[in-house]
Amino acid sequence: MIIALPSLVNQRSFATHRTDPSGFSAEEAKQLLEFCIELNNQDDRNNHPDDSEYRANLGSWQTVFDSRDGLGPDPATNGFGPFQNAWIMLRNRNDGREYALAIRGTIGQAKSILDDLLATTVAAFGGIEFPEATSLPIAFAATPGAELHLGFAYAAFTLLFDKNLGILKFLQSERMPAGARLMITGHSQGAAIATLVHSFLHYALTDPGDRYGLQAKQFKLKSYVFAQPKPGNYQFALDFAQIAGSRGAGFVVNNSLDPVTLLPLSQETLSESIAGTLEENRMDGTRIESFLIGGAARVSQDIFKIRNAASELVSDKVSKLYHQSEMKNIDTSYFQSTPVIAERPAKSLNYTLSGALVPLFGDFDGGTLYPLKPRTVDALLQHHATTYRKLLHRQFGE
Repeated sequence: MIIALPSLVNQRSFATHRTDPSGFSAEEAKQLLEFCIELNNQDDRNNHPDDSEYRANLGSWQTVFDSRDGLGPDPATNGFGPFQNAWIMLRNRNDGREYALAIRGTIGQAKSILDDLLATTVAAFGGIEFPEATSLPIAFAATPGAELHLGFAYAAFTLLFDKNLGILKFLQSERMPAGARLMITGHSQGAAIATLVHSFLHYALTDPGDRYGLQAKQFKLKSYVFAQPKPGNYQFALDFAQIAGSRGAGFVVNNSLDPVTLLPLSQETLSESIAGTLEENRMDGTRIESFLIGGAARVSQDIFKIRNAASELVSDKVSKLYHQSEMKNIDTSYFQSTPVIAERPAKSLNYTLSGALVPLFGDFDGGTLYPLKPRTVDALLQHHATTYRKLLHRQFGE
């Protein structure tokens, strides 16, 4: 069955029962950040085994799945997929129906860094090509014009659909009880990917055709992400606000001094910003108005063509990478009876954050809270998960 856009719009607008609209909780945020530290600071623990700063406090939570198991302690080699991603699932021992999914951020490894650099967009519905030249009807958003950061989109696809280590496989299993409250988190690159996973799961849970076999699970979704680079464009942010952010179920915790949260740079032109107005009014008005509108429309189309060409070039390289390295690892059984859908070229690079913003206010040079060590330079001082931990506890109390 092909998912039609009107059906997706209904899933976005009316499926409120899938969220957990209980609002922001500082205690939840603090606990979920610990899971990010468990994933993101593994190399620090390896290098500084006696430094308590890099240890995660899991509290009443226990790990029930870790994609790194059996792959060794080195973050550079214990991920999977083209971008060396990793994730863990935890269960609250005090509440057997409460689970947390944490996704690892960027590590100091070329494949992981490459994921951040693939800063062009693909359509949020039908933008994933796998295998080559085959656009899959995967929905991350229903709002027209919604687009995703290409690298983050393919990383989310890998994490979800891997045959052996995929998130979907775990969620479908008996290890994940129906009606569970599922909180989703990630730091840095992991924050952007976690946002896309949240949006995917919303549409998967409300899919009338139940393509992914999740309807009976009735999960309630909520996310807290930290140091989020921009996962998609403005239209995707609108969509995510509708399904999560405006309902108190999707929060972005960003440090005001963290440079990563400003990336990728938004590239928007005047013609792009008024593209919808141009389309609506292309035949209206006086001759002069029609001439100006038509001229602006042509400029807009030319810009779109240039961006589409750049996006197509990068997308083609990524699809070839998947075709070569992931063909045996991705579970495509969900799409075996699905006709190829029309390609949806990207048109926008107006990136923005996605989710309800909870700002943290950092200290220059770390102040007395997380000061730079003498004679050192740390360009990512404001970005570290451990910095976020200190800021969260100061701003919201112990």
